[in-house]
Amino acid sequence: MPDTPAELKARKAAERRGAPFLAYRDDKGAEHLVELSETTRTLTVGRRFEADIALPWDREVSRLHAQFEFRAGEWTVDDDGWSQNGTFINEMRLDGQRRLQNGDLVRCGQTTIAFCHTRNLSVEMTLVPGELSATPRFSQQQQQILRELCQPLLGDGDGLSPLADDEIAERLGTDQKTVTTELEHLARSFGLSEMPFFERRAEIAMLALRSGLVKADE
Repeated sequence: MPDTPAELKARKAAERRGAPFLAYRDDKGAEHLVELSETTRTLTVGRRFEADIALPWDREVSRLHAQFEFRAGEWTVDDDGWSQNGTFINEMRLDGQRRLQNGDLVRCGQTTIAFCHTRNLSVEMTLVPGELSATPRFSQQQQQILRELCQPLLGDGDGLSPLADDEIAERLGTDQKTVTTELEHLARSFGLSEMPFFERRAEIAMLALRSGLVKADE
């Protein structure tokens, strides 16, 4: 449903304060904003009223479903096997803990929670060949997308283009928008946001191969 003037005003105020926040709608369609504080450090999500983010109207949400946590200067989300129906990030099922970036959509049951941080100052990674294989910084779902992106380059590879977003989506059983969103997040992490779209995708693939994130024998 479209934002009301009051909701737009509340969002603008939250953005001006600069702290990250969560945004979701209840069963009546009203938007709720939850500002994230580093002093709080954890927020639980669940159907029970005792949860920090209580979703009692959503019968697909478990009593304790997921948890937002502040770790090493960044906000993360994890499920840890608590939920019966799983937790999804940008419509891909969460496996383990996931570092959040501005615009990520966390779905618990039928409720979508947006992570908003317009002043995210995370340091972009400097890639050194072989370094990332020992320092995993990406979720399993991002690694799956990277592996599919690189598939055409894993043979002789010369002059071949990375797999297209719609082909990756079909292979992974998800939608194209999810794949494109995740690749945009990866581009930001690699410091490639300013590159033209097609050059950026090819560079992501080459960096993933050179760093050892994707290997030919996997």
